[in-house]
Amino acid sequence: MAVDADNVLVGAPDQATTGAILSAPKGTALPTTAIATLNVAFTDSGYVNEDGVTLTPERSTKTIKDWSGAVIRSILEEFNGTLSWAHLELNEESLKNAFGDDYVTATAAGVSNGAQLAVEIGAHEMPRKSWVFRMKDGLVRIVIVVPDGQITETGEVSFTKSDAITLPVVLSCYPDADGNSIYIYTDDGVNA
Repeated sequence: MAVDADNVLVGAPDQATTGAILSAPKGTALPTTAIATLNVAFTDSGYVNEDGVTLTPERSTKTIKDWSGAVIRSILEEFNGTLSWAHLELNEESLKNAFGDDYVTATAAGVSNGAQLAVEIGAHEMPRKSWVFRMKDGLVRIVIVVPDGQITETGEVSFTKSDAITLPVVLSCYPDADGNSIYIYTDDGVNA
């Protein structure tokens, strides 16, 4: 295969009409291409900070040695896939992602109050959801799909005058019925 600079891509967010990170109840119909229309159950969580999204596939193996001590085989012991990012926008969906759907309450603006959000932070089990991460580079579209993911880590949240409030999170990805935790789809945008 010859080298092709068109295959050198960046992972810029594809957020022309919605945010680039979307979630829906686990079991929601998932896209199977980079250009598929998303199920309306997917909601976006707004801006993500400039560090973007990091996908970390981790594999641990066990080696098998022969009598002489030479390694003759390695077998997979464990796989763990995670995605991490920091929400830059403080809204209902980003707060639900960070602290749990059942622990964020939105109240509409009224005569004597503006739109309000209340967050309860504690030792709560986080919901498992389906996730879609949408990116683009020119005509190229990239989509990461997580059929079953759960926020398992929430980082420090700093409240300072000199920087935006961010909600850093880590999403643990669990295997689906086919044994896959994460899917990546691309479309080069060039029609025949």
